[in-house]
Amino acid sequence: MSTADLPPLYTTPAFRSGPAPRLSILVPTYDRDIRPLAAELLDDMAALPDPAAVELLVLIDGNPKLTGQEGVLNLATERDLAAGLAPSPRNLGRAEARNTLARLARGQVVLFLDADGLPDQKGFVARALEAAADPQAVVCGGRTGQRLDPPPRDSLLFHTHSQKREWISAAERNKDPEGNFLSANFQVGRELFLATPFDESFRGWGWEDTEWALRIGRVARMRHIDNSVTHMEYHSDAGWLGRLDRSVENYRLLYRLHPEAVRRHRIFPLIKALAPVSGWAFPKWLLLKLALWTALPPSIRLHLAKVRQALAYGTILKG
Repeated sequence: MSTADLPPLYTTPAFRSGPAPRLSILVPTYDRDIRPLAAELLDDMAALPDPAAVELLVLIDGNPKLTGQEGVLNLATERDLAAGLAPSPRNLGRAEARNTLARLARGQVVLFLDADGLPDQKGFVARALEAAADPQAVVCGGRTGQRLDPPPRDSLLFHTHSQKREWISAAERNKDPEGNFLSANFQVGRELFLATPFDESFRGWGWEDTEWALRIGRVARMRHIDNSVTHMEYHSDAGWLGRLDRSVENYRLLYRLHPEAVRRHRIFPLIKALAPVSGWAFPKWLLLKLALWTALPPSIRLHLAKVRQALAYGTILKG
């Protein structure tokens, strides 16, 4: 994408007249109202000794139905803070949207946040700014469910998965920094990121963050800190299983690019074992019914969902 191809960027007076910041907070959104997250981030920015050290940029990823987001600029203007809003005329997808935001940013370090998150504690931006002292490192803040209400009965699979695999402390995440990488809340030097952007061959949902972590790990140190955000969205059980089904092609691409790393995934032995029957429709149907059967404990249903995922992923070994 050339500079001429970048989406238009509408900015506040403080953005246009102020110096280049040390930190750019970058948030892509497709259908999530960004104003609640922006309000909390702007509160944190206003409380900094030097608010000009940070800017907030939001990209609307090709969805003209998402209206009212100019409220972010209005709130930032009232507080004399640097902010920008970039409505993309087309849907870029998860990888290209992040790459585009990094190109629009001015900060030495860029902090990527998902639109469906909220900081767990006040002072989130100050802690991120402190971590930005090393632009050659990748710093991951973490994700939790601290601010989330208990999930509905039909949305327990992803919730249970998140509790086991994602909502963990920095100390635990640092035991396997790349393996515990999540793109929902991480920061990195802008120049380093632009030299190693997300692979835009990954379309749709899944695995583009895993692939990026494998590449960036060759040239930069990754560390995790406790500066978490809560994932403020439920995924219905049926909806999450559907996403796993749609992620097969991205997993196939990940396997083609990083076969040795994929073979080390804890699910890979099961994928390999089930590959001969991966084209059978009945086992997938039966496992779907069992994974959605709310009479079973969520932990057992999650295990069944993972078996079904391995069955679907078995096609990557068939050429």
